Amino acid sequence: MYFRRYWDIRGIANPIRMLLHYVGAEFEDKRYTDSSEYFEKDLKNLSEILDFPNLPYYIDDEVKITQSKAIIRHLGRKHNLDGSSEQELVRMDVIYEQVLEICSALLSLAYLPDVENRVEFLEKMRKKFLYAFPSKLGAISKFLGKDEWMSGKKLTYIDFIIYDVLDASRRLFLPKHLYAFPNLVAYVTRIEELKGVKEYLASDAFQPMPIFGPYASIGSTKDYTPTD
Repeated sequence: MYFRRYWDIRGIANPIRMLLHYVGAEFEDKRYTDSSEYFEKDLKNLSEILDFPNLPYYIDDEVKITQSKAIIRHLGRKHNLDGSSEQELVRMDVIYEQVLEICSALLSLAYLPDVENRVEFLEKMRKKFLYAFPSKLGAISKFLGKDEWMSGKKLTYIDFIIYDVLDASRRLFLPKHLYAFPNLVAYVTRIEELKGVKEYLASDAFQPMPIFGPYASIGSTKDYTPTD
């Protein structure tokens, strides 16, 4: 039995959930809906068993881990979903850093600084993101080329991360941006059809929304409607 904890949002935990469902792992997926349960109750106990108490965290029979990327890398090694050659590992590192730029831009858009005119500032930031977004998708499309997976021929943990960013983007904004690149559409579909993943995405356990926390300017509600 694996134990995995996170807030009751999609957030940065969805790639971990997808991977665990893909490998058929049995795990307890605790989602905090009341912050006091974590901060006032569980955090004290976690401080005694985790080096850096935080969410998400993951515990199995070998390790106790925080930090989402450390968790998914561990799972990749554990379940043969890591790169098998230096070339594959390099491709995984490169595409992760590239997609991280999109993640950082989305976070800046979601969690705005304390400015006087938030509506006007949000609109400016949104236009800035959408201006650069097609070229970033184009670069990812070129990188993938005719390969099935981002490492080349092998499915790895990095594919669950990339999928989540692409899927979240098409839910936050109109999906036309992604659909302009047929190989990315095929890539997303390929992951959605994986055994275990397909069942997870069709279940109540999957949260399309909210992606961000309740104070975010975008993607913070279950009924969020994508816009451009």
